[in-house]
Order: sequence, then C-alpha cells, then structure tokens
Amino acid sequence: MNIFATIINEIGYESSIYLALAIFMGSGWLLSLLLRDASIVDVMWGLGYVLVAALTLLALPMSLPFTLLFGAVCLWGLRLAVHLGRRWAQEPEEDQRYQSMRRRAGSAFWWRSLITVFALQGVLIGLIAQPLIRLATGYLGEIAAPLAFIAFLIIALVGLLIETLSDIQLTRFRAQKTGGILNTGLWSRSRHPNYFGDALFWWGIGLAVVAAAPELVLTLLAPALMNLLLVKISGADLLDHYMARKPGFEAYRAQTNRFIPRIF
Repeated sequence: MNIFATIINEIGYESSIYLALAIFMGSGWLLSLLLRDASIVDVMWGLGYVLVAALTLLALPMSLPFTLLFGAVCLWGLRLAVHLGRRWAQEPEEDQRYQSMRRRAGSAFWWRSLITVFALQGVLIGLIAQPLIRLATGYLGEIAAPLAFIAFLIIALVGLLIETLSDIQLTRFRAQKTGGILNTGLWSRSRHPNYFGDALFWWGIGLAVVAAAPELVLTLLAPALMNLLLVKISGADLLDHYMARKPGFEAYRAQTNRFIPRIF
C-alpha cells in the first residue's frame, strides 16, 4: 500500500487531497520567496490538478473508463504546466501582475502572497476539481450512462486539442517578434481559442462525471466557475482590455468572436 493510501486510511480521502494541495501550494510559496518571483504559481496551477488526479489514480482502485477520465486531467495539467513553465523560464523578470501586487503590498508582500496568490489558487483548484473529488468518494462503481460518459470525455479531449493547438500557434507567432495581432488559424475564429478549449475541457469532464453519477449534478458548478474565471475574471475580458491599446484590435474585435469560435 502506497503512502497516500495509508494517509487516506487515517484521515479520509477528501482530507488527504486537501492536505496534499496545502503542502503543495505552501511549498510553492516558499520557493517563490527564494526566487523572489510569484509567477511560479502559474506553473503550479496545472500541476495542482495533476496532483489531485494522480494521487487518486494511485490510491483508489477504478475501472478503465474512470482511469481514462482521471488520466485526461493529468494530461491537461501536465501540458499546461509545460507550456507555462517554458514561458516562465524565458521571462527575464516576474510577471507584471505580480509585480503590481508586490508594489501595492510593499514589504508585506512576502506573507500576503501566501494568502492572495498561493492559498487562493489552492482553494480554486480544490473547488474546480470537485467533480473528480466527489466522484472518488463513493461513485467509482457502475457508470449510469456509459455512452454519454464516453461522449463527454471525447468533448473534453477535443477541448484539450483546441487549447493545445491555440497555444502552439500563439507561441510561434510570438517567436517571430513581429508585433501586431495574431488573426490566423484558430485565432481567426475566436479571440481566445485557448480559453475556449480550456472551458470545453472542464465542461466535458464535469458532464462525464454527471453521466457516471447523476447524483453529482451540483458539481457542474465547478466548470461554471472555471468558465467564469476564463471569461470575466482573469481571462478573455482582462486580455481584451489590454489588447485594446494595440493598433488594429478594434477591427479584429469587430470581425472575430470573443470566446466561442466562429464556425462559418
């Protein structure tokens, strides 16, 4: 029996997951103090979901369909962490968002960042991962609607593909250092195809969980929260506000959907 399974036997599955997240985010906070760079939390965002899914896979017995579900979350988190990790490694300084927070907090930022950056994101990971966590608390048996489960899992993987291709196209565009606005490929269909793919992935995961266990329908609040973050809080609206300063953005905005890609 692995160590995590032993901890589960002692304090329960959910408590073990939240303890693991607390240790993980706390360790990231200590690392950020050493590096004097809170941007590391962006890399940890994806890895937090990997932690939840991987520990569950290691500790609990489950059938192939559920293994694929939790495995898809691991794949999503690892891809995002690698993508953001490469970007973080290439940046010469801390992200402007955290520099701004550091200036406002002054000498208190070292401890405030524990609450406003690392603890907050740890809580959000725990909330958005609720479909997975609740599923693992006693619903890993027979799947109520197998065909719907498979369909929603495929939708999640399509979202992952859209997000991946969007990030590849954006990375290549930035590497050219030509400036301007990316308006080709998936970015000609949506101003934020990466965020759309992200939302589609989590809606697919959430709906697959409900297909497996309809009793967990309220956990659909988790992908709704992710959708809200991606559109209104730290995603599309925020980036549109920043991009509005760029020449040509108004024309791009007029002919390109904000979030859901234009098909025709």
